[in-house]
Amino acid sequence: MARIVVTGLGMISPLGGDLSSSMRALFEGRRGVGPLTLFSLPGARSSLAAEAKGLEQGDVAARTDALAVQAAREALAHAGIRPVEHPTHLVVGGTTAGMFETEELLTQLGNVDLTAALEVRLRTHPLSSTADRLSEQLGPFAAARTVCCACTSGVAAIALALSWIRTGRAERVLAGGADALCRLTYSGFGCLAVLDPAECRPFGKDRAGLNLGEGAGFLVLERDDVAAARGATVFGEIAGVALAGEAHHITNPEPTGKTAARVMRRALESAQLSPADVAYVNAHGTATPHNDAAESAAIRACFGDARPRVSSSKGQIGHTLGAAGAIEAVICVEAIRTRRLPPTIGTSLPEPSFDIDHVWSTEEVAAPFFAMSNSFGFGGTGGSVVVAPAGASKPVSVGGAALVVSGVAVVACGQLLEGRDVASLLATTRGDGAAPAAAGDPTAWLDAGKARRMDRAGKLSAAVIGAALRDADQDASALDRTDSAAISGTAFGNVDGSMRFMKRVLDKGAAMASPADFPNLVPSSPVSHAAIYWGLGGPALATPDLSATAEAAAATGMDLVAAGLSSSAVVGSVEEVSQLAERVLAPLLGVRTVAAHSEGASALVIESADAARARGKTPLCRVTAWLTARGELPVASLPSPGDGARVVAEPAVDVSRRLDSSAWAAVPRLTSSAAAGDHVGLGGVALAAAAALVASGGAKSVLVVGEAPDRAYAFLLEPCLGPAP
Repeated sequence: MARIVVTGLGMISPLGGDLSSSMRALFEGRRGVGPLTLFSLPGARSSLAAEAKGLEQGDVAARTDALAVQAAREALAHAGIRPVEHPTHLVVGGTTAGMFETEELLTQLGNVDLTAALEVRLRTHPLSSTADRLSEQLGPFAAARTVCCACTSGVAAIALALSWIRTGRAERVLAGGADALCRLTYSGFGCLAVLDPAECRPFGKDRAGLNLGEGAGFLVLERDDVAAARGATVFGEIAGVALAGEAHHITNPEPTGKTAARVMRRALESAQLSPADVAYVNAHGTATPHNDAAESAAIRACFGDARPRVSSSKGQIGHTLGAAGAIEAVICVEAIRTRRLPPTIGTSLPEPSFDIDHVWSTEEVAAPFFAMSNSFGFGGTGGSVVVAPAGASKPVSVGGAALVVSGVAVVACGQLLEGRDVASLLATTRGDGAAPAAAGDPTAWLDAGKARRMDRAGKLSAAVIGAALRDADQDASALDRTDSAAISGTAFGNVDGSMRFMKRVLDKGAAMASPADFPNLVPSSPVSHAAIYWGLGGPALATPDLSATAEAAAATGMDLVAAGLSSSAVVGSVEEVSQLAERVLAPLLGVRTVAAHSEGASALVIESADAARARGKTPLCRVTAWLTARGELPVASLPSPGDGARVVAEPAVDVSRRLDSSAWAAVPRLTSSAAAGDHVGLGGVALAAAAALVASGGAKSVLVVGEAPDRAYAFLLEPCLGPAP
């Protein structure tokens, strides 16, 4: 049994450059919203923003990365931790990465010569670059992961950290979120008509939109016995967390708030608390008409007569997007530690129909209390974190559920393959299995009306996830989609779409930004579209990690299902053909490039063995182990291979280096054939094909190895004969 304690906090916000100055200004009721100075956007709906104060960027090239480094460094120092001495995992939530530095440059590629300085800027573009900078500046970290679900990204990072500790995969995690302001998000939110030209008024009767902000928040989370062994000071505890999806709309919240209420209830269940136990809710509270109404309804539905005190911090710090959930969790820890409730600032006329108990000025609290922090984002993913005073949370057992793979599908060279047929994409050498002639559009079977707002990546995601779900439902009762997560990503995000969007904004002004295009530029947009299309009620997350994006998605899905945060997850990746990504970004980041490119996608359905058994499903295989690490893989921790074992990897993986001196070094190897296509997402194809190979009896066990620069993944798959064990 264990508690998850908070031993370190770090923050940089529009109120100050560290935790102390930010919190002092917050409780004093000061506002960090003012004139936008970072850039100029003619024709923009607003000229206000909440810019971070006290940033010391130093030699960190991207503003988002610098925000993250400053807050994370403070959290580690606060905890008395040096990762080189105290093994620490890292998980980062965000949406922008180096967009501020690269958004103009992307529109000029092809017309400018890439100098060394420009190349440094371009290296910050992928969302996973923030974790890379943290590793360079503050590491080494035992393992690192990047998650994106728009404005819920910071909560998702905390949820993943909690899952790692609860399942015994980590003893200590640095978790948080960071996002910087940039032209793309500023003009994008403006074209959606959700920016308020004046200072925002959360939960106000006259509310008219949000103010965008920037910042970073990080927490050091540890198992309580590990923290006690080193004599750490405990500032609070993460008692519970929940993530869920609305499957409603890519930007608009479900108006009744029923999913938001479900998220809050599940967070309380995770914490083993009742609604009456929570005294304070730090609301998402963006000051937009729809979001505030839906969240208020959800709070009433979840808490009923318990009526906790409620405030929103966004009137003071703005909406910090992917950093918001982490920053506001830090605020909750500090509120509990100092026994103060932070206020809602800027609202003089509250909306009476919301019927919630607001905190309008800082309040002192006599007794210890529990708090909840809410976040809700584009695509409908919501998250809630329950924070407890030191020593007050209920201990939980450490361990995880047994996992199985119950369905697979891939898009390869214009074909949509599913189930055991996917094994045909493996070969002993890359030259085997020539690429077939184009077989048509693998997305053509989707409902055209439901898919009309999707871009190409969204349609590919919906098609491959739908096929994997269909395979999982074969010869069994249907998978429970109300609790199924969708976890996927792309290596570089929608680079071409971002370039076209910014070119229009820069050439014609912010007023000409397209509200139809902007939502598709959020890194989690493709998987969110797929989750909405198929009615998946778990979280929709993107897990970008360059050429190991699919492996990161698979590991994340396994982590969440093993920890009981979702009963199942559909995991994989999607890759479009992009000249900008393939010819410019990939070579700069050490990601392989090929002469001929193709689009591709993969999806695997991961579920608990108990859930598969309950619906009578015979899985394709069971997941015996999964590993992720910065640098070398701990392959020695895996069972030794037996007769009939195989190693599977995409062609770019240096299998010999990863397995050298291990018992798996001499095991026969397979790779994805030419029939799988050629793109940076082939690791997902290899993983799906390996599961199909085990299911078809082609191997007794399969070790799948994936890698990106400086990190690696491994998955051990074994037969699962008959119904799930």
